[in-house]
Amino acid sequence: MADRLVVVCGEEGAGKSTIVRALLPATPRGARIDAEDLGQTNPCPMDDAFFDLLRRNVAGLVRNYWAAGYDTVIAGSFLRHHADFEAFHPLLPEPHETHLVELLVDRDVREHRRLTRAKRTTREWRDRVDRIPEDLTIRRAVDPAYRYVGIDTTHLTVAETVDRITAAVYR
Repeated sequence: MADRLVVVCGEEGAGKSTIVRALLPATPRGARIDAEDLGQTNPCPMDDAFFDLLRRNVAGLVRNYWAAGYDTVIAGSFLRHHADFEAFHPLLPEPHETHLVELLVDRDVREHRRLTRAKRTTREWRDRVDRIPEDLTIRRAVDPAYRYVGIDTTHLTVAETVDRITAAVYR
């Protein structure tokens, strides 16, 4: 079996970290990487150079997990748009299969999640993130390097979201 990468992306508050954690128990011989943990810097520039560094760090961990025998690596919170994927993909060895899971959520539900979750953010941070326009290139790109899976989590529980992802990835 080829190595497998499940990349979880979506806007802030879509549930990326929650789903990356919840997917691991449903993933035999799996490992998880939450790039929000890898990308803790002060200050946090959120610019292209920062995301280039983050992609290289995630790719290094993915390669290490695969080399250690973990068949599936779940990684989240490091792709902003399709160009980020295009820069990330060559950093990984072939062959491997990639599933790009985009978590979609209604704006009001997303805002509620952001305000009530354990990982609190400041109004200044939320406003900064909200100024970044929603990117549609990942779902619109026709890229043979990955299989796109879009899941609207607005009315789903974490368990239901995990079930939908595993059904899409492991079928």
